[in-house]
Amino acid sequence: MTTTAQSRTAPLVEVGRWLIRATAPVLWPLAGSVLFRHVYFAAAAALLGVGAGAIASLAVDGPTPAWLPGTVWTLIGVLAGLTLVKAVAGYLEHFLGHWVAFKALELLRVRLYRALVPLAHQAARNASSGDLLTRATKDVDRIEVFFAHTLAPAVTAVTMPALVLAVMGPQVGGPAALAAGVGLGLSVVVVPALGVRASQRGADAANARRGEIAQHVTDSVQGMSEVTGYGHVDRRLEETASLDEALQADGAVRGRWAVAREGAAQAVSLATLPAVVAAGASSGADLVPLAAFTAMVWALFDATAGVRGFAGTLDASMAAARRVHQIAVTAPDVADPPTPVPVPAGSLGVRVEDVDYAYPSEAEARATALAGITLEVPAGSHTALMGASGSGKSSILRLLARHDDATAGTVALTGAEGAVVPVSAVALEDLRTATHYVTQQTTLFRGSIAENLRLSAPRAGDDRLWEALEAAQLAEAVRERGGLDTEVGEQGRRLSGGQRQRLGVARAVLARPRVLLLDEYTSHLDPETAAAVRAGLRAALPEATIVEATHTSAGLDAADQVVVLDAGRIVACGRPEDLKRGGPLARLIARETDRA
Repeated sequence: MTTTAQSRTAPLVEVGRWLIRATAPVLWPLAGSVLFRHVYFAAAAALLGVGAGAIASLAVDGPTPAWLPGTVWTLIGVLAGLTLVKAVAGYLEHFLGHWVAFKALELLRVRLYRALVPLAHQAARNASSGDLLTRATKDVDRIEVFFAHTLAPAVTAVTMPALVLAVMGPQVGGPAALAAGVGLGLSVVVVPALGVRASQRGADAANARRGEIAQHVTDSVQGMSEVTGYGHVDRRLEETASLDEALQADGAVRGRWAVAREGAAQAVSLATLPAVVAAGASSGADLVPLAAFTAMVWALFDATAGVRGFAGTLDASMAAARRVHQIAVTAPDVADPPTPVPVPAGSLGVRVEDVDYAYPSEAEARATALAGITLEVPAGSHTALMGASGSGKSSILRLLARHDDATAGTVALTGAEGAVVPVSAVALEDLRTATHYVTQQTTLFRGSIAENLRLSAPRAGDDRLWEALEAAQLAEAVRERGGLDTEVGEQGRRLSGGQRQRLGVARAVLARPRVLLLDEYTSHLDPETAAAVRAGLRAALPEATIVEATHTSAGLDAADQVVVLDAGRIVACGRPEDLKRGGPLARLIARETDRA
C-alpha cells in the first residue's frame, strides 16, 4: 500500500495528538480517573503517615498520640476509614480509566475500518492480509495503555509529591523536604527516561516483526496444500523460527532497559528514605512529623512508579498506534471528485482516449502498463480484450472500474445524445453501481453461498439468488451441496476454482450493472461450461455493455469486437471473423493451437 511521507515518518507527538482527536468524545471520564487516583494516593500516604506517626508518638506521648484526639479506637477508626477510601478510590480510578480505554479502542477500530474501505484496492494490490489483520486487532489492543495507564499516573506522579511537600515540608524543615524532593524528582523525571529512545526503536521493530510473522503464518495456513505438496514444511517452519528469534531480539532491548529502570528506581528510593531521616534529624525536626513524613514519602514512590510502569509499556503502545495511524491517514490513490457529476442515464458505453498508465506501486517502480490506448465500446456491445499475460488487459479493466487513475488521457462513460462523462468525475459509489468488475480471483468470505451472493444485492430474495445461480450454471451444484445455506469456507476453499468463478458471475448478475467488466472469468472452466456461462450471462443481462479480458480464443465469436494488445499497446481491433484471417490475433490463436 502506498503511503504518504507523513504517515511513514509521523513523530510520536503527532500520533498522540491524532489519538486524542480521534477519541475526544469518550475522554471526559479520564478527569474522574485522575481525581480518584489522587484520592487513592492521598489515602495511601495518609494511611502510612498516620500509622508511622502513631508508632513514633509512643516514645513521646504514650499510647494515645497527643495530635489525635480520643482513644486508640479513634486511631483504629481513622486507619480503617483511610483503608476503605483507598480501596474505593482505587477501584473507581481503574474502572473509569479502562472504560475510557475500551470506548476509545472501539472508536479507533471504526476509524480504521472506515479508512480501509477507500484503500481496499490499494491494500489488495500492495499490502499483506496478515499484517493488516494484526494492525486492526493486536495493534489496536496495544493502544489501551495510552488511555488507561498514562494520563492519571503522569499527573499524580507530579501533583501528589508537590502536595505532600507543601503540606508536610514546613513541619519537617527544608533539608528533609529537599532530600525528599530530589529523590522523588529523580524517580519521576530521570529514571523513566532511561533508554526511552532505544526502547521505542525496539518496540517499532517488534511490532513490524509481529506483522511479518502474522503474514507468514497466514500464507502458510492458506497455502497448506502447496506447502505440504511441494515438501516445503521444514523450510516454512525454519522461517517461522527465524522470525520468532528476530522478534525476541527486538524485545530484548526493551527488556534490558526495563530492568535498568527498575533497578535505578529501587536504588533511588532506598537512598532517599535514609537521606530524609538524616536531613530531618540534623535540622532538629520533631520525631513524630518526621516519621510520618518519611512514611508518606515511601508511599509516594508508589505514585511515581506509575510513570515508570507506563514508560515501560508506552513504547509498545505508541509503536502500535503509529502503525494504526499510518493506515488511518493514508490518502487513497483514488478519491471522490470535489463536485461529482451524475452517471448518464440509460445504456452506457465506454470511451478510452490516448490513455497512458503506470503502476502506482513503489515496488513496481512505476512500470508502464499502457501507452496510447484509444478504444470505443458502444453501449450494449461485447468487446473482448485479447493478449498474452502482461499485455495490459487487466490494467484497462482497472481503469474502467477506477481502481486506479490513468497517468494521461481520458477514461469515460458514454450515454445517450453524445454524453461523455469521465469516470474520475463520477462519485465512486455511483460508478460502482453502474459498473461491476469480476476479477480473476473471486473474493469470498467465510459464510454461506447466500451470504456471499448478497454482498452485491443485500435485499435480494432467494428466488433472485437462484436465478443468478442458474445464469452462472451453478444452481445444480449448489442444490447437490445442500442449497443456499451451504458454507463456502474461508476464501471459498470448499468450492472448486470453477465454482468460485461462477459464484462471482452470479454476484454480477445480481448487481445488474450497465457496464460489466470480466477478467479471465472462465479460466477455470471447461469449454462447454464456459460457453454455457457466457450464454447465461448475456441472457440475464441483455442490455449490459461487456468488456472481457481473455488470453484464449474461446468465446471470441460471441464478441462484437476484439481488441488485441501487446506490451501495453493496441496492435489490432475489429470484428473477430475479420481478425482471425491474419495478423496478431491469428498468430495468437496459432500459438494457442500449437500449445494444445
